[in-house]
Amino acid sequence: MALTATVSQASGALPRRRHRRAPASSTRLTTPSLPSSASSPATTTLDRVLADLESNPRLLTPALLAPLLAALPLHHAPRRHLAALRGLLPVSLLRRHPELSLRLLHLHASLGLLAYAHHIFDRLLPARTRRDEAFPWNCLLAGYAHLGRHGDALAVYLQMGEEGVPRDRFTFLCALRSCAGAGVGAAAEIGRAVHRDAVRAGLADEVSVCDALVDMYAECGDLEMARKVFDAMPERDGVSWNVLLTGCLRHGPSPRAMEVWRRMLGEGHEPDSVALSTMLSLSSLQPSKQGLEVHAWVIRHGLKTELSVANALVEMYSRRNELGHAVSVFESMAVRDLVSWNAIISAHRRDFGVLMVFRRMVDSGTRPDETTFAAVLSACEDLGLVEGGTRLFSEMENEYGIQPTLEHYTCVVNMLGKAGLVNEAYEFISKRAPLGREPTILKALLDVSSVHGNIRIREIAAKMLSDLEADNVHNFVTDENL
Repeated sequence: MALTATVSQASGALPRRRHRRAPASSTRLTTPSLPSSASSPATTTLDRVLADLESNPRLLTPALLAPLLAALPLHHAPRRHLAALRGLLPVSLLRRHPELSLRLLHLHASLGLLAYAHHIFDRLLPARTRRDEAFPWNCLLAGYAHLGRHGDALAVYLQMGEEGVPRDRFTFLCALRSCAGAGVGAAAEIGRAVHRDAVRAGLADEVSVCDALVDMYAECGDLEMARKVFDAMPERDGVSWNVLLTGCLRHGPSPRAMEVWRRMLGEGHEPDSVALSTMLSLSSLQPSKQGLEVHAWVIRHGLKTELSVANALVEMYSRRNELGHAVSVFESMAVRDLVSWNAIISAHRRDFGVLMVFRRMVDSGTRPDETTFAAVLSACEDLGLVEGGTRLFSEMENEYGIQPTLEHYTCVVNMLGKAGLVNEAYEFISKRAPLGREPTILKALLDVSSVHGNIRIREIAAKMLSDLEADNVHNFVTDENL
């Protein structure tokens, strides 16, 4: 009893997490998530309990195991603690108490330990439990879906049908999510079969199931069916509209997406940040007023301070080469992250102030990444900022420890070559042996040497390229011309 009280106390000693209101999402399905870290004293208590049990395994009774399983996922390193507990569990105890086996199965599946979860499912659960209850099947379904193993999740769903196991709402949500994750092909056919099963089970009219159906059909490319399911819903809410809108946007800008947007607003539903960001990102791909319309709506509803929305606005104006609007949005942001800075740097790709923006980013305490340096080096290449560009490349390697990619190297070669420093570009490549085996780099060197009439480097680049791609007819013609 004392040990049981200790376990319960360890669980209760954890600090309570504040519950914040979750934003509207494009799906209602909650998937297993890894537990958060807990305080060190609670972890120490759990370690002590497990050590006591290892010294005296007879203390491990059903009365102790239940609170122990409840406390374990809330502590730091739950997988390590679970492995220690697993070594202490007698199989006879779990077979006598199937409810504990179910809890153990759920715990393993939620932590992504599907091999152990399957072992419990196959070896420890009574046949009647597997035949009559959807819960153990749902644990495996959700575990596979959460790991992105959608084929395995759908195999579990199909096996449920073969064995006549009754399916519940959560079963259909998990299966539809996996169909959506697997995309087109066989998953689309299974998705239609899941739809029929949901209708037969009398669950196809539930809002959450309908939302999952809309998302599945949209993900699989059947927007017409997604729209039919949506229109047939007995009731809809803001989540339902966001699911349909995001599904339409997933396949690029279209009049249908704009129609859904306007109809959604007309019925008094607000798009969530995901739908707004997607709308703005796609608006930058077409020369229409759609982006301006969305921006105006954002301002009217006071959402311009939403970080993801503001970032999408900066990116939209950046892609449209509207630097003034991008800067206006950026300067109004109360909070900025790496995405914000990368977007505004990209917006300055044709502006000589790009290096000042980069320095301002560094001074703000934001650490640049590969994308940042690619954007700055590309701007230096276009603007001819050789000195600043070469210095940045050196900083990327030496100060930030970022391994340059082919894109970074190509920018430097082009930057030097366009400035007429063809010999320096060749020397840059020669000092890095692997670059001499990259066709993209050699073609860049060949181009800049041809433009500036550097015959020696041009012949060297052509020879290296020809040796590297002996079967490329274009290289042969280039070599003959030289």
